[in-house]
Amino acid sequence: MFYPNPLKLFLQQQRPHIELGRPGRPEELTAAVVFLASEQASFINGTNLRVDGGSVASI
Repeated sequence: MFYPNPLKLFLQQQRPHIELGRPGRPEELTAAVVFLASEQASFINGTNLRVDGGSVASI
């Protein structure tokens, strides 16, 4: 009997607007967190950084 990949099924049914078509990898989120915690981001405040694979662009 064939069982569909539950992650792929979830993404198709519940998150169809992720432009990349896949969930984010931990290192992709980690890179954003490390940057925001660094001195390079010391002048950034009061903003939202969306690490969402482009889902907002397609809504």
